[in-house]
Amino acid sequence: MEVKINKNLLRNLPNFITLIRVILIFYAISFLFYNGSIWGIIALLLAFLLDGVDGVLARRLVVDNKVGSLTDTLGDRITENTLLVFFAYKRLIPLFVPLIFISRSFISDYIRFLAFQKGIGTFLLNTSCLGRYLVASKTSRTIYLLLKFLVFILGAFIIAYPDIEMSKLILPKIIFYTAIIATLVNILRFMVLLFDTRKILRETFFNKL
Repeated sequence: MEVKINKNLLRNLPNFITLIRVILIFYAISFLFYNGSIWGIIALLLAFLLDGVDGVLARRLVVDNKVGSLTDTLGDRITENTLLVFFAYKRLIPLFVPLIFISRSFISDYIRFLAFQKGIGTFLLNTSCLGRYLVASKTSRTIYLLLKFLVFILGAFIIAYPDIEMSKLILPKIIFYTAIIATLVNILRFMVLLFDTRKILRETFFNKL
């Protein structure tokens, strides 16, 4: 019984870490919203650090499965959408940025759910060359993550230190254009996902007519 419990704990450890990083995001937003504290930046950095830890643990513990992939994606969605809405509320990025991200995430996750029902995991959806290089590859995911990280960490810095000269002149422009680039990349990745899952979408919506 004890061995079984330990195995269950190990198997769900990456999911627990995903939960912790999501909670840290809400702590970060709370700190930044109420007093612009440096603790908001620290909580944000810890959440981003844990974003890589859960995947590494899943592979080390050999528990990298379809459910874990969906849980990790869910954590990513909550993190990026919540932060984007917060920074749009603070008028650091245009409102259409979180609107596009949120709309895209709902549609993408619905497609992933359809694929999951057919036994296809999140990282097995992208079968085309474009899908492998622009969506599934480590390089593309790293670039996409860095774009979002730059928006989030600079936005937090401006809120925590609004009186610094950089926070008034240079950083807002960097955040604005980085958010635009991240949005364009988001749309491109979404179009590739639609292309790679066209068979699933066709079987779901047209073969049943």
